[in-house]
Amino acid sequence: MSTKDAPGTTSNSRSGVVLAILSAAMFVYVIDTTLMNVSISALVKDLDTTVGAVQGAITLYTLTMAAFMLTGGKLGDIWGSKRAFRIGLVIYGTGTTITAFAPTLAWVIIGWSILEGIGSALIVPAINTLVRANFDGSKRATAYGLLFGVAAAGAAFGPLIGGWITTAYSWRLAFGIEAIIVLGVLVSSGLLADAPPVVPKPKLDAIGVILSAPGLGLFVLGILQTAERGWDDPLVISMIVGGLAILGVFVWWIRRQEARNAPVLVHPSIFRHRSIGAGLPVLSTQTFAQAGLLFLIPVFTQAILGFDAFETGLTLLPLSIGVLVTSVTTPRLGRIIYPKYIVQAGLVLLFVGGFVLAESLADATEGTDMALGLLIGGIAIGLIAGQLPNMILSGVRPDEASEASGLQGTAQNLGMALGTAIIGTVILSVALSSIAADVKESGAIPGDLKAQIETTLDTGLTEPSIRRLQDALSAAPPEVQAEAQLIFDESTLRGFQGAILAGGLVALLGALMAFRLPRKKLEGAPEEGAEKVVAETVRNTTIPGMQLEMEDLQATPPE
Repeated sequence: MSTKDAPGTTSNSRSGVVLAILSAAMFVYVIDTTLMNVSISALVKDLDTTVGAVQGAITLYTLTMAAFMLTGGKLGDIWGSKRAFRIGLVIYGTGTTITAFAPTLAWVIIGWSILEGIGSALIVPAINTLVRANFDGSKRATAYGLLFGVAAAGAAFGPLIGGWITTAYSWRLAFGIEAIIVLGVLVSSGLLADAPPVVPKPKLDAIGVILSAPGLGLFVLGILQTAERGWDDPLVISMIVGGLAILGVFVWWIRRQEARNAPVLVHPSIFRHRSIGAGLPVLSTQTFAQAGLLFLIPVFTQAILGFDAFETGLTLLPLSIGVLVTSVTTPRLGRIIYPKYIVQAGLVLLFVGGFVLAESLADATEGTDMALGLLIGGIAIGLIAGQLPNMILSGVRPDEASEASGLQGTAQNLGMALGTAIIGTVILSVALSSIAADVKESGAIPGDLKAQIETTLDTGLTEPSIRRLQDALSAAPPEVQAEAQLIFDESTLRGFQGAILAGGLVALLGALMAFRLPRKKLEGAPEEGAEKVVAETVRNTTIPGMQLEMEDLQATPPE
């Protein structure tokens, strides 16, 4: 087998091009949601719709991705990762083109929520598998670091880019540019080396798809609805419990299928790899905390400080810089230090960054006031992104790579959904409890107004109760209005601080969970001396099963 054709041996002359192709695909995928978030008002005006309807389209997009990510990973095995990547690009590009020219919200739902969601479910697992196929050793770690650095930076830069394009031109132009980038990636995808085919070629587990898609969809939908309905809402509880019940049946089914050696969507035995069994929960905690930061700061800067989308993007710039610089420059540390320790350090640093950021909110009037905490958080995310994805996907056999990629995408989606929903709940619960305590202790607010505020809080701040409270406050003396406003502002601030610290505590939990990660340093590339001779012998052997067995041994981490 020649070096040119061997998987994982991309030459230096092509590695930059390959990274650019995959990074462009990852960037478009990540920035897409933020583009829609900052374009809500423009869509409402142009399409004559409502904010709730547009938010519903955003929710459907998230559900489509979450529901079909596992299926997308399996289709990468059946079709081949490169072919799945290209098909995903075609579907995604068609969807974003439809969105750019959509005359009504229904067309946005078809193009963005459904087609782009399905395309993403094919693209993301394929990207992860193609990195493994095109890079090896420290180059692979650097590639994963860059890709996930681009992903985190794309989420941070999204409001800046989307806000500028939407404000200066049109939201339609933003999606049109996406379509052009996707077309460029599709045309240049021929430069990518494909992952080795899985032998024997697997078949799609249709029952597994039927069970996993609604199970994951219901669970994620229930989580997303908590921000609006609360955790004790009967419908929310029904969706979460129903989703978990279906997923329980799904687990039973795939175990049965694997035991019968029948087609299975995900092999439960893949969790025997510590990189998967321990790595995926850690990844979810990181994306939970990361989603909290990327959700909290835009809300804080726009709702509290009055920033527009462009100013919010500038505020997040230190986080983006920290992520990009660290994720690209630190992956090689995995050859010197055990990557699990780097991941743990990153998670602890993510807590530190959250703590510094929470402390800075009290006196923040400009974006620069939050720069230090965001920079520390960005460095922390970059450290994790430079090690954890490579550890997860390099710890499985080549024939398991697509399944591992699908599982990784699912873990990330679940972490982001949980992070956004729970962080939003923490803001509200901390703020409401703080308002109730401060109002009760206030000597400036009369008893009848205290009772009205308490009643409003008990009703969950519905629109009618908020209006009645505003009317009551507008009729109160100026000193009472000033006292109430001060209490509301300080309590809201405590809500944001508490939510940031909650995300930091989840990161600390992830650091503890990371003790279960395999204790294995990054392998160097290329191999030298006797290791190179052994590696070449393994690659060129024709004894059936020999290469698989050697890769199994190499992938098994020392205890």
